[in-house]
Amino acid sequence: MILNHLKTGNNIKNDNLVILHGLYGSGETWTNVANLLSDKFNIYLPDARNHGKSFHNPSHTYPELVEDLKIWTDSLNIEKFNLLGHSMGGKTAMFFANKYPQYINKLIVADISPRNYSNISQHVPSINFHLNLISNMLKLELKKYKSYSEVAKELVNYEENIRNIILKNLIKKDGKMCWKLNLQAIANNFPEIVQGLDTDEFIEKKILLPTLFLKGDLSNYITNQDFKLIEFIFPNSKVETVENAGHWLHIEQPQEVSNKIFNFLID
Repeated sequence: MILNHLKTGNNIKNDNLVILHGLYGSGETWTNVANLLSDKFNIYLPDARNHGKSFHNPSHTYPELVEDLKIWTDSLNIEKFNLLGHSMGGKTAMFFANKYPQYINKLIVADISPRNYSNISQHVPSINFHLNLISNMLKLELKKYKSYSEVAKELVNYEENIRNIILKNLIKKDGKMCWKLNLQAIANNFPEIVQGLDTDEFIEKKILLPTLFLKGDLSNYITNQDFKLIEFIFPNSKVETVENAGHWLHIEQPQEVSNKIFNFLID
């Protein structure tokens, strides 16, 4: 099955930028950044499986997300492109770069580390946040609600960005609210979603693509101990900080994120 996507851009040169959204997101969540860059690149915004308008599947693993991306790019005859991924999309981008580096010009990873957090002993605040959020989303009996505002009242304990991300995953059918997101598949596959790159695989092999890691200044998703891991796997990489931004840096600081993307890609 082929991923759903949005497209914007100049359609003049073969400067392709593919942006992979994060967990609970969709291609639409990156449209502010895409619009700021649309006069410079052909920008593709695919929805990952179980997200947005793409197909639902009970399985959700990075090998599958990588192959979904490969099948999708082949279907559009996109032979060479810059690849940007945020959070879950950043993990997908890293796994894709490891398997199919010949497709990528430059790689950008937004606010996520290559680290593997599948071991419960390595749980960090960001992981616990997602576990709690998924649990609370599953507890919502959506059939009781008839409007977005009614659901929003149940989310008052979350900051505005998080509330909006959750609400964008809702759709109204037959007068009742329901999930666009395949929430059960996300919950069932969460141990897969927090997987990372296997460090042992990169003792003799490296990902040599020019790579930019963007870290939200107020985010804890990339820690100081991750810098050495990034350098170990991606020796041709650099880390830049987006000021006054948390994990959803593209929503909080779209202009600064766009500037950093542009400067890196044209350098």
